[in-house]
Amino acid sequence: MLYDAYIAHSSHSRKEKEAQSDRDGSKAVDTTRSGSFEDIMRPSANSPNDNGTEKRRSSSSFFLDEEENGDPKGRESRAFEGVFDEVSGPEGGGGGGGSRRASPRPDDDDDDNSRGFRLMSPMRAPGLAPESKGGDAPGKESHGIREGSWTTLGLEQPLVVAMVGLPARGKSYIVMMIIRYLSWSGFECRLFNVGSHRRRIGLQGADSSFYDDKNDQGMRMRAEMAMSVQNDMYSWLHESTSKRRVAFFDATNTTQERRRALAVRAREEATFLLFIESICDDAETLQRNYELKLLNDDYKHMDPAKAREDFSRRVDMYTKVYETVLDSEDDGIHQLSYIKMINVGQKMITRNCSGYVPSQISFYLQNVHIHPRKIFLSLTSMNRAGGPEGTTEGNSLFSLRHGESASLTSAGKSYSVSLAQYCESAMAALAGAGGAGGAGKADGGGAARDRHGDLLVLSGASRVHAETLFHLRMTFSCYSTPLLNEMRGGDLHGLSREEIKQKFPQEFQKRALSKPKYRFPGVGGESYLDIIERVRPVIIELERQRRSVLVVCHIAVLRCIYAYLMGTRLEDTPHLPFKTHHVYELTPGPFGCTCVAHDLSDKAEGSGSKAEGSELR
Repeated sequence: MLYDAYIAHSSHSRKEKEAQSDRDGSKAVDTTRSGSFEDIMRPSANSPNDNGTEKRRSSSSFFLDEEENGDPKGRESRAFEGVFDEVSGPEGGGGGGGSRRASPRPDDDDDDNSRGFRLMSPMRAPGLAPESKGGDAPGKESHGIREGSWTTLGLEQPLVVAMVGLPARGKSYIVMMIIRYLSWSGFECRLFNVGSHRRRIGLQGADSSFYDDKNDQGMRMRAEMAMSVQNDMYSWLHESTSKRRVAFFDATNTTQERRRALAVRAREEATFLLFIESICDDAETLQRNYELKLLNDDYKHMDPAKAREDFSRRVDMYTKVYETVLDSEDDGIHQLSYIKMINVGQKMITRNCSGYVPSQISFYLQNVHIHPRKIFLSLTSMNRAGGPEGTTEGNSLFSLRHGESASLTSAGKSYSVSLAQYCESAMAALAGAGGAGGAGKADGGGAARDRHGDLLVLSGASRVHAETLFHLRMTFSCYSTPLLNEMRGGDLHGLSREEIKQKFPQEFQKRALSKPKYRFPGVGGESYLDIIERVRPVIIELERQRRSVLVVCHIAVLRCIYAYLMGTRLEDTPHLPFKTHHVYELTPGPFGCTCVAHDLSDKAEGSGSKAEGSELR
């Protein structure tokens, strides 16, 4: 009812304003129309094009004004078509001779009230602070990432994640997975490990008696080490005003007394405390974890049999005093927040994880597993003109407007065949070896599945994606999603790198100075950070899948996915080198992913697409 009343009021106000404008003999820009966002940016909702036809806004499209007879060319490839008119512009226009103009906006602040030609700047969502002014066309605003982004939501207080569990229960592995995910999402994360601190201060190789609860000196030293690591942790949390910092306190924390002390300290430091307890009673998993533990600095110089015996005694010492996390640990004022993982995701229990970051961590952990598998990454079969053969370097950017609907050349089609053959061979080898992607305990045991059923193929939704996957569809399950489409250029959509450099040199320079955070101006324009947010569901799917996965996409999206899997820093992500007609084989493991590149270009030489140029990077 309230919504209907609002629409009726807005419609009445619009009609009155249009009538007043007609009486005044002028056409005012209406900023009160319902639908705001893109409609505010136009003189009217049904303005005529240069050819006299009318366009209308589709309720299902943010990018496109559809013609009355539909959208034969595709929504994304026609973003802003009809909004910008090709003009020469007065003296070449602003910003280095731009050849496009935007409709005047009511907030133009030219001192002489003149209406120069410039590209539209990104629209401001309600409640977000205006972007800083500066620079010349296109736009007079900075297109960086604003403060108050999703990565600060729910972090009114610094967050401390404290691990709980017996040794060799995968606590450090869980921490590293969460750090990789949150760091990729834009958070500042740091690990504070008590065991590493012990080794740094000269107690490397301490035997099992050091952990005996009857060893008063050992108990005192362990408490002092825990306090020292907490001091370092809180110093790091408070030394910056950043709202994106998350600290991880990695220790056993097996007693209620220790956890109570952590909770008291967290309240004193005005931080939010989340416990994550890892419980494991699966013999096979424990065996694998024990073998990994014997590789650390405490045991690497010991006889393997003696090391195993000493570590088993250490576990027994902790088991005697171990107390699982209970709801009764509440102090009546601050409710206990925790996540319990049983057998690495086989079962999950959460309590009071309603905050944004705790809920994100909980959701992420519900999808991770340790089942062996492979993740394959490949670019679409596109050539990059202007650079060395088979590389992703060049002087021009791929024209997204035409390239996404381009057809593959014979060389591109040849790579499509080679890719399918490679995947069949790789899956057959894995199934025969009973390795990654094969059947195992996590799949309920039983006979091995069909070797072709072990690969899931994910790709973007454009024509080049479909043609690259043409032969794979005959053998494997293939799914397309626009989440894997290439970066969008906003107002600069379809321009090559050289065109941007010549016509809009300041935009070119802005992007060179901060490539990860730079967002292309205009509606639909994206940055690398925007792509990270967009492909987050794909990352969750990669973690959830027990079978091997092949992802086929364009360069910017491929870089973001690879950066997550390999733990690449955000500032290095836009510069990751990839080659066309190559498959990158990633193998997740306890210490991160390993990557091997397979060159298939000997069967697919030359250009991969009829489109000129290379992809938008």
